[in-house]
Amino acid sequence: MFPEENISLDCPACGEAIYRPLSWFRKTYSTCPACGAGLAAAQFASALEAIEQEFEASDDELVHGKPSGGGCCGRH
Repeated sequence: MFPEENISLDCPACGEAIYRPLSWFRKTYSTCPACGAGLAAAQFASALEAIEQEFEASDDELVHGKPSGGGCCGRH
């Protein structure tokens, strides 16, 4: 099993950056390490969805390579 990558998201209550593993933000209930505010997983849902899409795109690129856009080097 691979170690989980940390990400940084801002606390919705105080605005401080929270640097934790992705699973921390998915927990039903957490407490902000900076201000102690109670945080629900739903508060991070849209940001987590965007991050997961970026991870998936990055994984696809690793597996399939970067898409070629018919750049300058193929011209004669």
